[in-house]
Amino acid sequence: MTGFQCATLKAPLDYAKPEAGEIELAVSRVRATGPGKRLGSLLVNPGGPGGSAVGYLQGYAGVGYPAPVRARYDMVAVDPRGVARSEPVECLTGPQMDAYTQVDQTPDDAAETDALGAAFEDFAAGCAKRSEKILPHVSTVETARDMDVLRAVLGDERLHYVGASYGTFLGATYAELFPGRVGRLVLDGAMDPSLSALDLNRDQTAGFETAFRASPPTASASRTARWEPGRSRRPARR
Repeated sequence: MTGFQCATLKAPLDYAKPEAGEIELAVSRVRATGPGKRLGSLLVNPGGPGGSAVGYLQGYAGVGYPAPVRARYDMVAVDPRGVARSEPVECLTGPQMDAYTQVDQTPDDAAETDALGAAFEDFAAGCAKRSEKILPHVSTVETARDMDVLRAVLGDERLHYVGASYGTFLGATYAELFPGRVGRLVLDGAMDPSLSALDLNRDQTAGFETAFRASPPTASASRTARWEPGRSRRPARR
């Protein structure tokens, strides 16, 4: 994209065994626009896990963050290991993914529950088979260590960071690993790092359910969307 620099960052695949090989991570940067003295790099991550930080930077943060922020900071993003442009974890073929998306995600009986469980197991088995090399090394801790490698490559003494949702957990993990290298840290919509993944999903699902039940209907009884081939795509009145 115009105005954005792109590069590849090499980091150890396994930090416990650096000699075991490298992983290549996609990085993007847009330089501070000025005016004013440059304050360093600002690393951004939208969360997920699984969201592309590079996509977030190029599609929003690098052009949509407040102008005073973009004036003083180089805006930077790295796709986390196993995500998007950073040697992504692959689990299913195209046809297999099509079949997976057709499985009912809200089972109503034992048969549908069994089918969903089997689909999850097949998905996990596919990840283990197709991404055998990288999968054991895709973790929050290793991603936080990648962030410190990037900080050093950028020449910054401290890491300035904005993380949302899961990105807050990533930022908190970095601060725990490298407390002396933390600069300005913004954690938006913080996750509780003391909760297990199961508890986090339960809490999030409960929140979704509460919001869903509190939301007004999206369509009235007198006006519904209907389209038939060869006719205008306007909602039809009933």
